[in-house]
Amino acid sequence: MREPDSFTLVVCRMLVRLVVPEGVDRPVMLDLSYGRADPYAVSLTFHMCTDATVRWVVGRDLLLDGLEKLVGVGDIQVWPSVRPWTGRVHIALCPCPKQGAVVVTASARALEAFLRRTLAMVPAGTEGRHLDMDAAVRHILRNPGESRR
Repeated sequence: MREPDSFTLVVCRMLVRLVVPEGVDRPVMLDLSYGRADPYAVSLTFHMCTDATVRWVVGRDLLLDGLEKLVGVGDIQVWPSVRPWTGRVHIALCPCPKQGAVVVTASARALEAFLRRTLAMVPAGTEGRHLDMDAAVRHILRNPGESRR
């Protein structure tokens, strides 16, 4: 079996519930993606309406730990439902300290399946072996002030 290259992605699309600070609760499509090029992070892309998307990058370990207990401080927190039989996990995203957090409620089973696939690609504890630090430094020196994401 051929080993996946650095451009191979693990992707998942799921329907989640999004609750904004004003209390509005609505369904939103969420794309999760993970790749070896950024082995510590999972990209969350929310499809808000026809053409609008919002992207957050979250630590993979934060999502893994959040399946079992409340984790995270600051901008992002993740925790399982207080009623385990519902099979839900919650992700709070706080884009601005002066505003309330947006809370995303997703299927714990779907998130766990996605994370298992990422762990098959890059096992926990081996992330550093997949980083191309020379390329990152070259990018920073060529494009100071610009994010790689």
